[in-house]
Amino acid sequence: MATILDAGLLQNFSIFFSFVFVIAIVYGILTFTKVFGESKGLQVLIAFIVGLMVLLVPDVNRLITTMVPWFTTFFVFILFLLIAYKIFGATDADIMGALKENSTIVWVVGIVFVVILIGSFGSVYGQKFLAGQQDITSGSAAGSEGTGTPDYSSNVAATFFHPKVLGMLFILILGVFTVAILAVNTAGGH
Repeated sequence: MATILDAGLLQNFSIFFSFVFVIAIVYGILTFTKVFGESKGLQVLIAFIVGLMVLLVPDVNRLITTMVPWFTTFFVFILFLLIAYKIFGATDADIMGALKENSTIVWVVGIVFVVILIGSFGSVYGQKFLAGQQDITSGSAAGSEGTGTPDYSSNVAATFFHPKVLGMLFILILGVFTVAILAVNTAGGH
């Protein structure tokens, strides 16, 4: 018996959710930037047309369907973090001051956004870009040493956990710690 909480039921409405999501985002951007003036009717019309264009491209719909849950989870995490700060006595002015003074917070949020975007693009378009590419020099399929499978996720996992990639990552981390230790020792010696 299916319930309203069943995720499979909601999967049938993903096209509608993407359509409404794109309309809301485009309308919000147009209202905020006032690119077309104060005409709300024109803003709604443009947002509706962009939403229809998303309906016509299934890959963009899949991209939005892939991205939105991750962004929602991230925003809920930020919301709970802000609530926790407020429970312990932080005010809105304290939070805004921390955002203005400490650019690290903004950078971390931006990096998380970029990682979600890249991951979503890779999930939707990754295998399409890999499929059919041939290595010109040898005539074999690109990445035929363990990453030539039709499953993009297993190709990515095989690439990241390849001994050469893990070795390179180890050397990079070792270099970062070496430079950090040298910088601390050099600064402490003066």
